[in-house]
Amino acid sequence: MASPDPWHYPRTQLAKRTFALIEKRLANALVLFGPRRIGKTEFLIRDLGPLAEKSGHLVVYASFWQSPLSPVATLLTALHDGRQKRGLAGQLQRLAEGLAPKIRIGAKLPGLGEAGAEIDLVGLKGTPSSDVLLIMDQLLGRLARKTKPTVLLLDEVQELAADSANRPLVAALRTSLDKRRDGLAVVFTGSNRDALAAMFSDRQAPFFHFATSIELQPLGAPFVEHLIAAFERATGERLDLEAAMAAFEALHGNPFFFRKLLELLLPEEKRDIPAALERLRAGLAANLGYDRLWLSLTAIQRALAYTLARGVETPFAEANRAEIGRLTGAAPPTIAQTQTALRRLVRLGIVTRVEGNTAYTFDDPELARWIGSRPRQAI
Repeated sequence: MASPDPWHYPRTQLAKRTFALIEKRLANALVLFGPRRIGKTEFLIRDLGPLAEKSGHLVVYASFWQSPLSPVATLLTALHDGRQKRGLAGQLQRLAEGLAPKIRIGAKLPGLGEAGAEIDLVGLKGTPSSDVLLIMDQLLGRLARKTKPTVLLLDEVQELAADSANRPLVAALRTSLDKRRDGLAVVFTGSNRDALAAMFSDRQAPFFHFATSIELQPLGAPFVEHLIAAFERATGERLDLEAAMAAFEALHGNPFFFRKLLELLLPEEKRDIPAALERLRAGLAANLGYDRLWLSLTAIQRALAYTLARGVETPFAEANRAEIGRLTGAAPPTIAQTQTALRRLVRLGIVTRVEGNTAYTFDDPELARWIGSRPRQAI
């Protein structure tokens, strides 16, 4: 890997337990769930992936989160890099430098002719063609290794469920992986329960009963103590543990946000954690576009988001619809109008239905806090 990250909190035991499922052939497909910014990607590329490589496995990493390429192009790039034996560090370096607009698939791959083929990745938009899916299948076949199965790390895979154009890709991927259960192992990650359920839990889903689910547990005091120690090594000063824990909890136990908080404190002469927390929250709201998102909503959608952020669990109840009417200064919305507003909030990734329940939760707890703390007159 590249130079070690002094902030990185290794989840060594979790990596060993997860990898053991693959190494002992107890499972060849895993789904790792955790909210966004809880450290799934860092766990994959700094803990699980290196452990698999150290044990002699080829590791291929692909992230579908906000990729500039289509999902099938993203996957083809990762599989191509895996065949080139770049190693996980080489793959991550390529991602950091930017994805190439084209890749050349070598002549040894069946079905591409003696000269091979150059694939325009930028042009792979919409529903992938059968030829492209055949190339994907052939690349997976070339990567399969029976003695030490190749480990595919497919990050934020719920993005594949966001567009119906990806359905042929998902179905073809399932078929390709099924054919090579003894030569390929795959770890999916996801941060949206509804989208993951649509891929893995629905009886009609291509990946129904395909993978074993693992929930990434929240980090706690040992993580905070680790980062405080890293801060002390960098500055020679030790932060107050109680104040740091309070800030970590105020940030909903989010390791990414907490790390950003400590980075804000690094150049400061006065290590004022509460003041840094307020600056961080202001910066997050600006950088994550909370204002733009809020202004893109209709009055009913804003009022509904506000009531959900304030703890309402029954959005269609008469009392809540009456509250929405008071917030908007209009008649209470009908159930149908409330459903329409709720569907928009779900589509924008603001809220997610809690699986098996009629309640809804925010994908980003900090956004929920930002919305719930707004003055009523600003709705």
